[in-house]
Amino acid sequence: MIDPMQIDLPAFLRNWHGPSDAPVTPLASSYSWLPAPLREWYELSSRWSTPLITLKEMFTPDQIQPESGRAIFMQDYGDQAWAFEVNEPSVVLEGQPDGSWKRSAESLPEFLVHNAIHESAYNTPFWRACNDVPDSRLPEILATLQEVSFGGWLWPRPGHKIFLGEGLIANVGPAMEDRAPWGNVPGYWEVQIGAIDAIRLDYLDGMHDIRWMRPISA
Repeated sequence: MIDPMQIDLPAFLRNWHGPSDAPVTPLASSYSWLPAPLREWYELSSRWSTPLITLKEMFTPDQIQPESGRAIFMQDYGDQAWAFEVNEPSVVLEGQPDGSWKRSAESLPEFLVHNAIHESAYNTPFWRACNDVPDSRLPEILATLQEVSFGGWLWPRPGHKIFLGEGLIANVGPAMEDRAPWGNVPGYWEVQIGAIDAIRLDYLDGMHDIRWMRPISA
């Protein structure tokens, strides 16, 4: 497995998003109360003029406010949010702003690496996805990739994993039933694979028994 804390995040971002094209925007001293890993992420991501986070909304530093011992720093476009504990800022909480919160299995530094990689897989124009890949096909799909040993998220549902390969990112999670109560479908997986260029996906297109979704232009 790949240790997530051994991933060179600046190099990874250059590989997936191209060279940085903007000067670093240092955070004002008024934001010194924010956890160091989060401050570092804001300064690192400021080096790209295009947003690196689009699937979710990462709050700007001025939008982060402590409340009830926690401070929300990111949310999806549904009802999921992420916060850090003010008195223990390495702790990430997953939950809903008006509901219950659970402690994440990942520390804040690991979470931020996880989020950057996850977003990169979906922000590339080169991707394939399928919601019902059978168990038997996973070994071939993931043959050249290695799992990253992330602690795991509750979002979008437990059991999702990330695999990295040369210019490839695979998001793999349990296939979901198409009706309530939205349970897992035994023996099947949701698979999304992003690539830095189209040719790296050719091996997937040769798997004619799998109904890959793809960009409209592909």
